[in-house]
Amino acid sequence: MRLSIAFNIFILLIMGVLPSVAAASDSASVTNKIAIFYPDAKNPYRSIYQEIISGSKSHSHLEFHEFLIKRDFDSNQIIEELRKLGIKKVIVLGRLGFRLAKKLPEEFSVVSGALPISPNGVSGISLISDPANLFDYLKLVAPEVRRVHVAFSKRSEWLINKAKTAASARDLELVSIKVSETAEAVKFYENLFESDISSQDAIWLPVDKISSHDKVTLPFILEKAWSKEVVVFSSKPSHAKRGALFSTYPDNFGLGKQLSSMVQELAEKPTEKKFAALTSLQLAVNLRTAAHLGFKYSSEQQQNFKMTFPE
Repeated sequence: MRLSIAFNIFILLIMGVLPSVAAASDSASVTNKIAIFYPDAKNPYRSIYQEIISGSKSHSHLEFHEFLIKRDFDSNQIIEELRKLGIKKVIVLGRLGFRLAKKLPEEFSVVSGALPISPNGVSGISLISDPANLFDYLKLVAPEVRRVHVAFSKRSEWLINKAKTAASARDLELVSIKVSETAEAVKFYENLFESDISSQDAIWLPVDKISSHDKVTLPFILEKAWSKEVVVFSSKPSHAKRGALFSTYPDNFGLGKQLSSMVQELAEKPTEKKFAALTSLQLAVNLRTAAHLGFKYSSEQQQNFKMTFPE
């Protein structure tokens, strides 16, 4: 009887009525394949890309194919190679990767990473810190703060919309102003420092070349904030070293995991676009600034500090 059943199944396979085991296996293999494209860059950027890739590859049930991408890449050749390999899911890193993402047809699910992008029609995870995480860190290192002041340009408007929701959920008042040039931002902060600003106020510097200019706005704010004993925090990694109370920088391994998860979600809903601010973050705190502001941190709190300044 068993022999008869086996024989009938074999006949059905030959006739094509039942899918073969090999075909099912090939289908699963295609589903689990992900290509990662990253620029041919020198350190420290190459190391950063490798950390992101390691995070992506921590999804051990997936099959990853790594590709270096050069400035003169041929998108048609890349598309042909992806089709040949049966890869439909693609992660791209850096500016060159972003350029490639815009050239890939809709048959591919593509996410972009390792770039401080704003929403632009390409799915991905920006290197710009999610305001919700920033405000959580603010609660940790400066719990007295009740108001957050920020100047922003049009490019950062999407981030401020997220910040309003995040601030409300954390009982913070967000005082924001949209500016079109750096001089407007400076004037906003000049007026702020001339007002009744107190220890319950903080200034947030987003990644914004207009409102948070490193050579104009930042030094002015840090000088005034020091004399007024006002908290300054930033989305830009280098600002904690320069005197902001704290700033954030990417957890590259965590970002890689997020990118892998996002590209799989996109493959299940190919008509959707997904975009997110960075939630895989690490905290840098300037302990000299903290002491000046009168903050003392317990050993438990300091376990959340991945980097401190002065070094």
